[in-house]
Amino acid sequence: MAEDANYRLLRIGINSRATVDSHVQAITASLAEPNVAVLTISHSGSTVETLTATQLAKEAGATTIAITNFGKSPLLAHSDIVLNTLARETHFRTEAMTSRIAQLAIVDTLIASLALADYDRSLSTLNHTFEVLSSKRL
Repeated sequence: MAEDANYRLLRIGINSRATVDSHVQAITASLAEPNVAVLTISHSGSTVETLTATQLAKEAGATTIAITNFGKSPLLAHSDIVLNTLARETHFRTEAMTSRIAQLAIVDTLIASLALADYDRSLSTLNHTFEVLSSKRL
């Protein structure tokens, strides 16, 4: 989900990076600056590595944004902005399908809002990156 959000942010001209390795997350988060927004995506909001990285980013001065399913998760203590999902998983695929669909809906809304906030830049960047990626298509 983070890599998809990263790709789509880049496509609308927002410098972004997705970090999935917990060691790199900690380093990157600790180096975040006040002009940086950190997006944490966690269904449970209680994974130690995720909490650590988000806490480090907040302590470094970044704005922390969380997408999570549980309104009382530990992640909220380190989040400036919380976007809640309402996904109930089945016993067959825990924390997989419905949570990802809910997270995707929030990411879609976030990307659309950011694109509309700077429509001309977003459209220009989308057109430019479309041309760049056209060489990848036959």
